[in-house]
Amino acid sequence: MRSKKNLFLFFFIWFSSLAYSQKADEYFNFGQDKFKAKEYKAAIVYYTKAIEANNKHALAFYYRGLSKANIEEFEHATEDLTQALTIDPKLEGAYYVRGLSELAMQDDEKAMEDFSATIKLAPSLAGAYFYRALCKGNLLDTKSAIDDYTETIRMEPKNMEAYYNRAYQFAVLQNYRAAIADYSKVLDSSPGQVSAYLNRSLCKAKLNDTTGASSDLKRALELNKNGVSAYYNNVALNLNAGQKNVGSIDKLESTMEQVHAIALEGIIKFSTKK
Repeated sequence: MRSKKNLFLFFFIWFSSLAYSQKADEYFNFGQDKFKAKEYKAAIVYYTKAIEANNKHALAFYYRGLSKANIEEFEHATEDLTQALTIDPKLEGAYYVRGLSELAMQDDEKAMEDFSATIKLAPSLAGAYFYRALCKGNLLDTKSAIDDYTETIRMEPKNMEAYYNRAYQFAVLQNYRAAIADYSKVLDSSPGQVSAYLNRSLCKAKLNDTTGASSDLKRALELNKNGVSAYYNNVALNLNAGQKNVGSIDKLESTMEQVHAIALEGIIKFSTKK
């Protein structure tokens, strides 16, 4: 039988733990208020206090990591998110945000693993497929990247960024018709997107559709002459062809076929940015 002394000691320990837990939740809630207000540095202060009161508070580690990611402290964010997952391995949001942080640090392999873990726990999260596709593309796993972009589009049919990025991956596989179809989808939604016209023009040129390629280039020029000139100057520099400038806007069209033909051999990587 327990002595009264031991019973009182047990009650004191239990009550103290409860008090610390309540204090941790109180700090955590203050942190949530700051987080919702996008005051991430202030939120971090409160989440830290919550963790000091209860070092098993998985959500405090998660939100502190998320807050750090929001202020681009990615390495510290991954440390907190890892700790959150040590406490609660089924916290899918922690895998996802850690994956985003790793992707920001250009650690594509680790990021891909975390997005795969996210998909296992939350298979309906389209963003996990999208960002895993980015990782796969960076790692030159082109066919698998296309599969993930396709799944993203299935879940989010209006995700034009997924169409745009999938178009590039199709072009890498020399499936120019599929790439053109995706760029066309993007342009149906955003008819002012210069880079989509330029990239579609490159694909058409590869299929010897000079008229179509020229038409897309002209439209890009109408939308942004300076931007197109800079784009082709950059192409020329990357070609190492001994010329530092393609020339005037008037000469762009005459150089288009040569530039297109070489660019699509994989020397020039299409931009995946809008």
